Amino acid sequence: MELTLWTYEGPPHVGTMRIATSMEGVHYVLHAPQGDTYADLLFTMIERRDQRPPVSYTTFQARDLGGDTAEMVKTSVREAYERFKPQVMLVGESCTAELIQDQPGSLAQSMGLPVPVVSLELPAYSKKENWGASETLYHLVRSLLLSQALPPGSKRPERDPAIRPKANLIGPTALGFRCRDDIQEVMKLLAEIGVEVNVVAPLGATPADLLRIPAGDFNICLYPEIAQSTCDWLKRNFAQPTVKTVPIGVGATRDFIAEIGEVAGIDVSAALARSRADTQGGWRAARISSAAPVGASRLPWYSRSVDSTYLTGKRVFIFGDATHAIAAARIATEELGFTLVGIGTYSRKFARRCAKWLSSMA
Repeated sequence: MELTLWTYEGPPHVGTMRIATSMEGVHYVLHAPQGDTYADLLFTMIERRDQRPPVSYTTFQARDLGGDTAEMVKTSVREAYERFKPQVMLVGESCTAELIQDQPGSLAQSMGLPVPVVSLELPAYSKKENWGASETLYHLVRSLLLSQALPPGSKRPERDPAIRPKANLIGPTALGFRCRDDIQEVMKLLAEIGVEVNVVAPLGATPADLLRIPAGDFNICLYPEIAQSTCDWLKRNFAQPTVKTVPIGVGATRDFIAEIGEVAGIDVSAALARSRADTQGGWRAARISSAAPVGASRLPWYSRSVDSTYLTGKRVFIFGDATHAIAAARIATEELGFTLVGIGTYSRKFARRCAKWLSSMA
C-alpha cells in the first residue's frame, strides 16, 4: 500500500467542538446532515473521554431538504437548551449544511434564549480545524467580555509590587497534544518564579472563568494556532501584554522565564541562574523539562552523555503543527546536535513563521 494523502486537520466545526468539549457550561448546536456526527468518535475513541462532547445535531436527511430546515435548527436549539441548561450556547453549521445557507447562528440569536448565544460562521471549504478552534475561542471571549463593566480600551491600574503577578494560560484544548501535561509543568514553573495562574482557558474553564481574564496582568500564548487571535484582541482592548515564547525545550524555557520577568516586572535571575548552571558544557539541552522544573531538568545531562553522541550530526526533517515543529527543530539543532535539512507544517497560517525560522538557521 502506498500512502498518497494524509489529513492532519478536520473541518473548522471540529475545532469548535474542541473548544466546547474543553469547557464546562458550554453547549454547541451543529446544523449538520446525518453522517456528519462522526466527530463524537474523536473524543470518545481517540481521546478516550468517558462522556460524549457537549454537541447537539440537527441531523437532517435528504428528504428534509424539501421542507423547512430552518425550523429544524430552532427546534434543535430549543431542545438543547431545555435539556442541558448551558451557560452559553454556540451555534454553527458543518461543511455540508453550509451549502443550504440557513444561517443557524442568526436564527438561534433571534429566539430570545436567556443565555448568551454565540453565532459562528466558519467557511468549511477554505479553513481548517485549528482556525475553527481559534475563531471560536476568540468570539466566545469577545462576546462575554464586551458585556462587562470594564470597557475595552480602559487603562489598566498599576499592580502593587507587593502582590504577585497573575497570568492567564490561553490555548490548551481537548484533543490537543499533551495539553494537560503542559499545563501542569508550566504552572510549576510559574510558581517557582513567583507568578500566580489566574485563568486557564479553554481547557477546564467555565464562562465565568473567561469573564475573569481581564484580572490577569498578562497572557501566555501557549499554543499560537489556537490562542493568538484571542491574545491579540485582549492586548488591543484590555492592554494585557502577551508572552509569546512557547516553553518547549531547555533553551526556550529560559527565554520564556526572561520574557515573563520583562513583562511582569519581576526578578527571575535566580531561575535563570539555575538554568544556566544546568546547561554548562556540551550540547544545550531542551528548553522545557516535562519531568521537573527547569533547575532540575535531566535533559542537559542526556545531551552531554555518551548515550546521545551517536545521534550527533544526524540529518532530520521535522513536520507537524507550527508550535511543535519550530520547538523540535530548535531542540534538535541547538541541544541534540542534529543537522536540520528542512521544516514544514500543515498549519498554513503559520507556514511563514516556520520558513522564517529556517532561514535564520541558514
